[in-house]
Amino acid sequence: MNNYFQNMQKIESGLSKKKIFRKIDKNLNKIFIDFSNDKNEFFNFLKVYQILKKINISIPKIYEVDLNKKIIVMEDFGDNRFDKIYKEKDLFYLLKIAVDNLIVIHNSLNSNDLCQLKQYSYSDFKIEISEFVDYFIPYKSISDFPKNEFYNCWEYIFNFQKFNFTSFAHKDYEFINLIFLKNNKCHFKCGIIDFQSAFKGFIGWDLFSVLENSRINFPRKYNEELIKYFYNNVNVGMNFKTFRSQYYLLNLGRQTRLLGRWIKLFNEKNTMKYKNYINTTQIRINVCLSNIQSDELRDIYLKVLKSNV
Repeated sequence: MNNYFQNMQKIESGLSKKKIFRKIDKNLNKIFIDFSNDKNEFFNFLKVYQILKKINISIPKIYEVDLNKKIIVMEDFGDNRFDKIYKEKDLFYLLKIAVDNLIVIHNSLNSNDLCQLKQYSYSDFKIEISEFVDYFIPYKSISDFPKNEFYNCWEYIFNFQKFNFTSFAHKDYEFINLIFLKNNKCHFKCGIIDFQSAFKGFIGWDLFSVLENSRINFPRKYNEELIKYFYNNVNVGMNFKTFRSQYYLLNLGRQTRLLGRWIKLFNEKNTMKYKNYINTTQIRINVCLSNIQSDELRDIYLKVLKSNV
């Protein structure tokens, strides 16, 4: 694997430090991923790959690994990302095959498979929602935001819910990381990439990641049907009301973080697209607020979302 990146096409790599290149060949295109700027991501990718390759889903095959240079050469799934094709395809079909993959994953993996993954905790959650406090609140010029009340309210809810963080979570299971593979059949048409951030968490984490996409404001007309479909086909370990409640609470936390993340990235990269995600994220948050039981938490959010920029 000498002269890795000569005559290669660089591909957008999202928010991570990795660099991605495509080598176009008449026989077999390949993806080269350079993890040299983050060796933890490199080893995490390999670790999660070993977990997922054993089950019946579509993930890119690894052809070569350079342990010294932290480079992985793998199968090229092409450019048909769900976020690029969802308008021309049947939205329900894309969401359905994405959810079918989650069902296969959760019905295939056990605790022994997941023992190497980091388990999600309230400390992780607090760090994530702090981006909302640190970036979105100043962006909205809110001087009287009840910071302590916000954290205390979330900590109380977190402890009261007694979340069971023992299931596989891709973390970023959304349209930008799902590739449509037209030559495959059934759920294998949904190729899954960028799984190096996987952890042990809430069983419905990836479900709300894909159904409640914060970058794309596609309609939610199928969401409740697919939430129930997922619940009926996976051993969730709780009644449906509890599962649905935890789904919306943790999705609220995720969307909260993302409101702060969009402002942080806009400040760092001066790229307007991140601000363009704010409206969709706020729409997703409002849906969550209408499906949670905490009036105190709802009031805090509504005051923020109603304030003028």
